[in-house]
Amino acid sequence: MPYDWKFNIAGTDRVNNAQLWASIDVFVRMIIYFSIGVLFYKYAFNIRKNKRFKVDLKIKLPPIKTNYLVDAALGLIFFETILVSVLYGKQIFIRETYAVDYNKLGVMLLEYSLLFLMFIGSLLYKEKRALSRIIVLFVTLLCIGFGSRMATIYLLVYFFVIFILFLNKRQKFFYVLNGIPLVLLFFGYNLSLRFSKTHGLGPYLYLPFSDSSEIIKNTFFNIYYTLIFGVFATIKTLAKYPFNYDYLMTSLNPAPGFLTDWYIIFKKLRINHYAPFTGIGEIFSYPTIAFFFYFIVGMIFSHSERIIQRLFMNKKIGPGFILFLLTSAFIPFSFEYNLRSSVRFLYYALIFMMMLSIFSKIKIKK
Repeated sequence: MPYDWKFNIAGTDRVNNAQLWASIDVFVRMIIYFSIGVLFYKYAFNIRKNKRFKVDLKIKLPPIKTNYLVDAALGLIFFETILVSVLYGKQIFIRETYAVDYNKLGVMLLEYSLLFLMFIGSLLYKEKRALSRIIVLFVTLLCIGFGSRMATIYLLVYFFVIFILFLNKRQKFFYVLNGIPLVLLFFGYNLSLRFSKTHGLGPYLYLPFSDSSEIIKNTFFNIYYTLIFGVFATIKTLAKYPFNYDYLMTSLNPAPGFLTDWYIIFKKLRINHYAPFTGIGEIFSYPTIAFFFYFIVGMIFSHSERIIQRLFMNKKIGPGFILFLLTSAFIPFSFEYNLRSSVRFLYYALIFMMMLSIFSKIKIKK
């Protein structure tokens, strides 16, 4: 592909064929090592085949009077309108810069209250659909006004709650089919706001008409960053990583950063000022250790899968979903962030499983 067509984040895309094939070799070995760990776990615990199970992910909420939800929603709308006027004033509509001087505590309060309002709006979807749509429009416009990427997150929360609570199987299929492209496009628009020449709700709403090409570009940029950037960043990590066992021990150390020398060495574990080394590249700088690392990761994932299955079979959807998120977060972080950042999630998952075992008394049968 011509170089001027590429995004080339932090100068990572300039690689030759040999480097690309070396990275493919690394990814293949990673999968093999991981698979050996999975198979060993299943053999060690005599798990020949996962048990089949069916679970209804449709959650039944405790009875809540709709009037209470409506009153809470209206109260939050009033509160957030006042809060935005205090924090931003007329600058919410038009301003010269992306960021403004604001009270961090006030902004944090605004973001959490907007999230709660969006959640209430999704709960009202079935019985008060018009109000539900007004709420999602209100929250989205406010987030667009101060240029927050949380607009996309809040929309995902709204759609996810509706997906879980109110849709049948056929509706869910079309919901996902149509929703994913729309969310990707909206996120591209959301990313474009900070690069606008003028800022505020007015210029941001006009952006699709004045510079639609930038939105399309940022949509593809988001896809690229999510799916492709990690490959090039891993190649650069393999080429530049400073081989040092002390760095490795610090990266794998479960202790908080201030109890280690992480804040002394972390600047050395970067491709450049803009991009950190990737977890995959760091661990494969030590080929033998990489085998044992991904062997253990395979065992952790297998054990996590076993716990998640048991939780779902016992209708403990919430803890099962949390454990799924903690475990699976290791994957994208390994492609884009330091080893220490990605391995954190394995420790979190292990701690969460220990807490489940202690407090919930979940018995895992062989």
